Amino acid sequence: MNAFPNRVFLQLAILLSLVAWPCATAWAQSPDLIPQEYRIKIDDIDTSLAPEITIRATFLDKKNLPVNPSKITALTVYNDDDVVSTKPKISTIKNSQVPIDLAIIVPISQRFSERELDEMKKSMSHIIEQARPKEDNVAGFFDDGRAINVAPLGNSSDVVTLLKQVKPQAQPSFLYSSLDKALETLSDPAHFRPDARRAIILVTDAFDTYTYRSHDVQREIYDAYLNARANGIRIFVVMYKPFIRGLIPSFEGLSRKTGGTYRYADFPEQIAKGIDYAWGEIYGELLITFRDSTLREGQTATYKIEATREGGMSVMSNPYREVRIDSLKFNWKAFWIGCGIVAGLLVVALIVFLIVRHQRKKREEMEAAIEEQRIQEGIERGEVCPKCRRTMMKDWTECMFCAREAAQELDKARAAQREKALADAEKKGVKLEGRICPVCNRTMMPQWKECMFCKAGIGFEGGAPKKGVAPTRSAKDKKEEPQGRICPDCGRPMKAHWTTCLYCEADAASRPQVAPQKEEPKPQDNVRICPDCGRPMKAHWTTCLYCEANRARD
Repeated sequence: MNAFPNRVFLQLAILLSLVAWPCATAWAQSPDLIPQEYRIKIDDIDTSLAPEITIRATFLDKKNLPVNPSKITALTVYNDDDVVSTKPKISTIKNSQVPIDLAIIVPISQRFSERELDEMKKSMSHIIEQARPKEDNVAGFFDDGRAINVAPLGNSSDVVTLLKQVKPQAQPSFLYSSLDKALETLSDPAHFRPDARRAIILVTDAFDTYTYRSHDVQREIYDAYLNARANGIRIFVVMYKPFIRGLIPSFEGLSRKTGGTYRYADFPEQIAKGIDYAWGEIYGELLITFRDSTLREGQTATYKIEATREGGMSVMSNPYREVRIDSLKFNWKAFWIGCGIVAGLLVVALIVFLIVRHQRKKREEMEAAIEEQRIQEGIERGEVCPKCRRTMMKDWTECMFCAREAAQELDKARAAQREKALADAEKKGVKLEGRICPVCNRTMMPQWKECMFCKAGIGFEGGAPKKGVAPTRSAKDKKEEPQGRICPDCGRPMKAHWTTCLYCEADAASRPQVAPQKEEPKPQDNVRICPDCGRPMKAHWTTCLYCEANRARD
C-alpha cells in the first residue's frame, strides 16, 4: 500500500532537483556570493613622473599563485572613489626593464636526506637560472651548520654553482646572521641601484643557536623589519617544520609587513614549491601605468584597484594606499608627439600645395600658349595690333590706340622740353615774353598767332583775353576762314595765316607755298580731313580719334 506514494514522492523530488539545479548554479556563481579567495594588494605607488602614475600590485589566486595579466579581463583604478582609468597599461616586472636585486637564504640541513637535498638543489637551481642576465642580480646565503656560504650579488650562475657545492655539516644555527648579511648586501651603497626592486626569499625552521629566547627573537625580527622597510626590501618567508611553533606569527608578520608573503611547508618537496611561488610573485608583480589628469601639486591621492578575472570574479584591493603628489612633471612625450603630428600635417600640406601649384602653373602655361596662338592668328589676319596686341577694326589702316598713345607721349616730351627750356632761360636771366593761352593756360611765344599746344586761335573781339578764358569764334568766322596750305616738309594741310607748320615746326614763311592737291573723295569711303591735325576721318566720326578734337559741328 505504501510503495506507490513513496514512488510518487521520489519522482517529485527528482523533478524538483532538476528544476532547482540551474537556479542554484547561477546563484552560486553570482560574483557577490562567490567567496573572495582571490586577493590583490598594492605594493607601491610611484608618483615621480606624475601625472603618469605607476602602481605595483600583486594579484594572487586562492593557491597564492600570481595571476597572469592575460587572465584579467577588466581593471579599474579609483582615486577617492572616482574612476581614474578603466584601461590602464598592465605588464609584469619580468616583461619590463625594471631591474631586481634578489637574495636567497636557504639552510642546507642534516634534517634532510641526501636524496631530498639533491631534489631541492635541482629545483632551486632551475628556479634561480630563470633570472634575467642583464636586469637582475642574485646573491646566495647557504648555512651548512658551521658557516654561511655567500655568493655575492651578481650573476645567478655563481649562486647556482655555490648551491651545488654546499654540503651539510651540522644543524643550521645562523638564521639571523644570514638575514642580516642579506639585508646589508642589498642595501650596500656600492651595489645599490635606486630603480631596482629588492627582495629576500627566506627558507627557515625558525631556529638559531644563539637566539632562542622570546624577547631576543622579537628584537631580531623587529630590527630586520626596520632595516627592510627603510631600504624597500620585501621578505618572502617559506617556513619548514619550526622547532618553536610559537615563532610562526613573528615570521608571518615580518613577511606581511614588508610586502612579502608567508608559506608553510610540511615536506621537503614543498620548500622548492614555496620558493617557486615566491619567485613568481616577485617577477609576476603587476605594473599598472595610467595617467591621472585630475592631480594637483600638494594633493593627497587615495588609490585602489578593482580587477576582474575570467569567470566574472571581481576583487578589490584592500587596504587603500594614500600618496602625496609633491610635483607634476611636464609631459614631454605628449608634447613631442603633438609636435610630430603638427610637423607631419605641415609636410603633407606642403606636398599637396606643391602638387596643386604645379598643376595650376601647368594649366596656366597651357592657357597662355593657347591665348598666344590665338593672338598670332589674329595678327596674321590683321585683327590684332602686333605692337599693343589690342583688337583693331577691320577698316583701320593703322592701330589708333598706338597712334593716340604715341601722340600723347610726344605731347609730354614737348612739354618737358619746353619746361626745361624755360628753366634754362630763367637761370641765364633771359625773360621770355609771351602770352597765356586762354584754353590750356600755357605760355605762348610772341610771334604765335595760334597756340601751338592746343591749336586754339587767339584772335577775338573785345580786347585782350583773360587768363584761363577760352576765345570764342562765330560760325561766320569759321566759314570765311581761308583754306589751308600744304606743308612742304610733312605734306599736311596748313592754315593760311600759319608762318610755321604746327606739326613738324618747319618754317613755311620763306619757302614757296604749294597749293594743296585736291583729290576727289571716293564715294564709297566718304572720308573727311580733320582741320586740326590734318588726318583723314570717317564720315560717321564725331571726334577725331587722333587728336581727340570734337568735329561734330564741322
